[in-house]
Amino acid sequence: MSTREAAPSSDDTPSIHNSRTHSKSKWSIRSCVAHFKAKCRVSKPKLLENNHNTASNTSDNDDHHDGALALSKLIRQDFDFMEEEIAKVKNYVDHVDGQIIQACQNFKELQTRGSRERELREVKKAVAKLKSQIPSQLRIHSADSNPHRKSWPDINESSGEMYMELKSERTKNAGPLLQAFNDLSYIKQNMVLCFFLFPPKVVIKRRVIIFLGISELVNEEDANKDFEYLIGMGFIEPVYQKCSLVPDSCRMPLSVLSALSDITKKYVNTSKYNTGEITEFHRGYISSLVNVDNAIIDGKLLEKGTDFNTLYLGRWQSSATHHIEVADNKVLHGLKNMKRLRFLSLRGISMIKELPTFISELKSLKILDLKACHNLEVVPDGIGSLFRLTHLDMSECYFLENMPKSLAKLSRLEVLKGFFIGDSNNNKRSCTLEDLSKLQKLRKLNIYTGVKDFPEEGQLIALQKLEALQNLTISWGGCSSPDGSNGIPEPRKLSNKQDLSLPSRLQKLDLQCFHGTSPPSWLRLSNMK
Repeated sequence: MSTREAAPSSDDTPSIHNSRTHSKSKWSIRSCVAHFKAKCRVSKPKLLENNHNTASNTSDNDDHHDGALALSKLIRQDFDFMEEEIAKVKNYVDHVDGQIIQACQNFKELQTRGSRERELREVKKAVAKLKSQIPSQLRIHSADSNPHRKSWPDINESSGEMYMELKSERTKNAGPLLQAFNDLSYIKQNMVLCFFLFPPKVVIKRRVIIFLGISELVNEEDANKDFEYLIGMGFIEPVYQKCSLVPDSCRMPLSVLSALSDITKKYVNTSKYNTGEITEFHRGYISSLVNVDNAIIDGKLLEKGTDFNTLYLGRWQSSATHHIEVADNKVLHGLKNMKRLRFLSLRGISMIKELPTFISELKSLKILDLKACHNLEVVPDGIGSLFRLTHLDMSECYFLENMPKSLAKLSRLEVLKGFFIGDSNNNKRSCTLEDLSKLQKLRKLNIYTGVKDFPEEGQLIALQKLEALQNLTISWGGCSSPDGSNGIPEPRKLSNKQDLSLPSRLQKLDLQCFHGTSPPSWLRLSNMK
């Protein structure tokens, strides 16, 4: 199957060189085989001759002798089987190891002579495929997926004295904070309590808290208003990152954490699961589960049969180094009976190749986060049955090339990310911009394309039909010139019709990796608000 190239991500740029030179920090496939062979290298058992000689004197021991011979034969067969399988594994290791060495050499050559972004994307795609071939038992010991890693920064580790001062301060102010909390509406209280689903003192993306708010039958606009209100009241501390004028992250002040700790014990439960922890929140009609720091998710997690409103199984941390994967695709079968599920996050989970077809039965689902599910190849056409869906994120799903036609049926969809536009001649079954033009509530659209002439006239006309569209991102992947060379192609010139422009209500435009050497004719900044 062909794969489309990965657009660069600020938090996802692994280095082949580092992964091979720091061998002490993680296991290689070759070292695993050597370790396994060493365990298997034991002497073959003898035929227990002494027992045989003794047993021959008495007929009562004949049965024991026969049993010993049978067991010895079985053990010998087991060792023969293991030797054969180890030989197969060794051949596989040699094959993959050769590919890794070649990819590493290619990367070093690119670094030496200077590399274009398109070439680095090709290497990134090759590395992703190689990494997926490493067994999960090894990957959980790697530097980027250590289950015992420190998953979040301790904002107070530099000053114990400061922490003691804060502890004294928050104890003194507990009374007013409790009164202020009790005066909040039920939904605002739940938004505050959401912070206790995560480890204390961590920085959390604003998006995570907003989505948890939306899952309580609140729209995004109201959830943002509640978020700002809680900042004003001092329950949430905004965090400004990368010189941003708008806080995209947040955390809870220590004083609030301390004052509300007794209240949260009634609603929040933390328990061990696999190599890490999960947290659950139950209050009234709201029930949520968050994967705090587990690297491997298996079917046991969803065996309880609880009908959750929110399942955050994926990566909530900002860094892409927090690797998560499923044991197999059957893990998702536990979702089948969650008819009240409104928010499902599988963000950053590897080894999910396709979504189960019964996803169409989750009629309450409002938010589906599939970002960075790097092995995802198929989203079932039944997704169009999720008539309540308002947010769908498929960005960084680099193997996903077919956009279900039924996306056009999601009449309530407001945010769509990772919409892939390929060569229409090769994939006529995929959803098009013309199909999406029916979505009159769509206000945010992120497009990834490998087509050098995008957008063509028909596609611009389709974009204009999206009357509610306010935020548009277009990312171009690596394209080749018509002659097959790697030169930068010049996009096809469009006609000079005055109506060939972007939607009139567009407020934000982000063009990434545009191939042209001059601004396109449809880029008219005078139309931007």
